[in-house]
Amino acid sequence: MKVDIKMPKLGESITEGTIVKWWKKPGDHINKDETLLEISTDKVDSEIPSPYEGEIVEILKEENDTVEVDSVIARIETESKEVVEAGDESDQPKETKKEEKSEKEEAQAKEKEEEPQKAGKKKTPQPSTNGGTVMDVKMPKLGESITEGTIVKWWKQPGDQVEKDETLLEISTDKVDSEIPSPFKGKLTEILAQENDVVEVDSVIAKIQTGAGAAAQKEAPKDGEVSEAAPEVEEQPAEVKEEPSPEPKKLEEPKGKRFYSPLVLSIARKEDVSTEELQQISGSGLEGRVTKKDMLKYVEEKKKGVAAPEAVPEHPGARREEKPSREVLEKWQDQRTEIITMDAIRKKIADHMVKSKATSPHVYGVAECDFNHIMNIVKNNKSEFERREGFKLTFNPFILQATVKTLMDFPRVNSSVEGDNIIEKHFINLGLAVATDRGLIVPVLKKAEEKNFVGLARAAYDLAIRARNRKLDLEDVQGSTFSITNYGVFGNI
Repeated sequence: MKVDIKMPKLGESITEGTIVKWWKKPGDHINKDETLLEISTDKVDSEIPSPYEGEIVEILKEENDTVEVDSVIARIETESKEVVEAGDESDQPKETKKEEKSEKEEAQAKEKEEEPQKAGKKKTPQPSTNGGTVMDVKMPKLGESITEGTIVKWWKQPGDQVEKDETLLEISTDKVDSEIPSPFKGKLTEILAQENDVVEVDSVIAKIQTGAGAAAQKEAPKDGEVSEAAPEVEEQPAEVKEEPSPEPKKLEEPKGKRFYSPLVLSIARKEDVSTEELQQISGSGLEGRVTKKDMLKYVEEKKKGVAAPEAVPEHPGARREEKPSREVLEKWQDQRTEIITMDAIRKKIADHMVKSKATSPHVYGVAECDFNHIMNIVKNNKSEFERREGFKLTFNPFILQATVKTLMDFPRVNSSVEGDNIIEKHFINLGLAVATDRGLIVPVLKKAEEKNFVGLARAAYDLAIRARNRKLDLEDVQGSTFSITNYGVFGNI
């Protein structure tokens, strides 16, 4: 059957993308998760994998076209069992629907005839026959070199309804943390891998009930539960005395380090949510930020009279850490120490540092240079530069520009070894080491040879800010051809 391929949504604020390149043409066969096309947004370029295996039958949007999110851009002919089983019931012939309806009516009539005989007896509900399919949710492959990921957090729990493309869980790899959207719409029925579990790519981590079965099971009693016939009692509404509600405090600009988006503040003002109330709302967003969904939920609970949640700490969003092992506790508990359990990304950094030392040859070279001229340029231009660009002028762009020129003059340094071949790159992707509170991250400044001095400064500043705010995409940490780190600020070489 033919299935539509739609322009994916790569972020909450992204509404459109430009098709840079189609990696496949009509008539080509493509495997599931194989790169189908490359798109560019105002934030990042991304390679988009195919959601299905099959044959490309039609490309509806050409290269350089700017396309809105969820617009159909191509069609694939596929025989995927998942696609066929998850097909909409609306595709069924009308005669089949009529037959199903007739059978359903007969069953209901038969049940009514048997009701007098079963009055007062206990009965166990039968499994739902309303259709629907249980679909497997697998650990996605977020890059060619990534073979596993650590589950950091489940955003949904068994029994919760989830929309397609709604955030389902968060995973961490040795390169980047990613929020993973749900591939299906339905009810999350089972979670097979728990938080902090390290799971291989393509392993089944959860199951989602799709189609009519999800809606039918939403209100169905649990297995083993029984219901008894009971006389209906008409409930009389209790007389409630209305009490004047206190005037809400006017929302002032929130103080402290906690970030609130303009949309959240707008909802707070519209719904008369005070600053004190806003600071008490537990956020479900990145780093504990309050989202639109959190605000609307709080407003709804407030109208129902639900008590406000407990105040959140000044630094929200702290991850739940694993407890140290008994051996570690017994060894250090009587000494003046603090035991800090590493999160997933710090563990990966430690593993890769040891692996790098064991497998790669290391050569150290030191050269002195007179930096007085550069220091004078920075001193004389830093105020004007900051006024014009919005960030401070540092030594980094000078180092970057010198590195780019050197690599262009000596391209063999900008190469790698693959088997018996030397791959000499005539493009320069600079890996820039950025220290964050979660460890050292190396985002990549792509096509550095095409940028001038100011362009290098802007790109490096943007990567550093996004690295510290955990806003990097997977593409931002891949493809480095030469890396730079600056540890001179610590007073050593």
